[in-house]
Amino acid sequence: MTSAVRLIAALLLTTVTGAFVLATNRNLQMSCTPHGMLSLQFAGSADCARLIVRSWGAQCADTAAQRVQQGCTATAGSPDAAQQRVEARPPEARLKTARQTLWADFAFMAAYSIFLWMLCTRAAASLGGMPRRVGQAATFAAPLAGLADVSENMAHLMFLAAGADGPGEALFALGHYSVLLKWGLISLIAAFLAAAALHRLVRWAQPAEARR
Repeated sequence: MTSAVRLIAALLLTTVTGAFVLATNRNLQMSCTPHGMLSLQFAGSADCARLIVRSWGAQCADTAAQRVQQGCTATAGSPDAAQQRVEARPPEARLKTARQTLWADFAFMAAYSIFLWMLCTRAAASLGGMPRRVGQAATFAAPLAGLADVSENMAHLMFLAAGADGPGEALFALGHYSVLLKWGLISLIAAFLAAAALHRLVRWAQPAEARR
């Protein structure tokens, strides 16, 4: 199997697993958790994380002002039709969906970390000097992002296992800093790949003699 075929296979696996995670995540999007699992990822405090878990296990009972006070992102007005459908589901079904989304995300994180690693490897091989060394560092960032995602998901599964009590400060910190590390690494990888793509476009735009 050639490297191009392996890259395409990794892209397809990332797309399929990512689509499944997005599909299940839609069944967590209530008026008080408009982004589903992402609302939990970016909870601003342990109090907010507890509120989100309680909301999935019951209803959106807190007011917008109370949610902001507890460190949650402000949410807009009345629920739309899709959010009403999710809020009408039994609480046990929403909590089951939350766990399914997290377990499915393990497959997605494996797929995207392999795909990003392959992309960084190919991009670094086309560069020289300092840009190549930066690209080689980016190849290590891809699996590290996947490991941070594993840590995040394990913390969030423990959030759900804690039920209405939700996470303590230490458990919340584990999930919170894992999220920040994951997205920070992915942002750095995206910046490197964008710079490598721009470098290649500039080279293609040059006369053939100048590329040598």
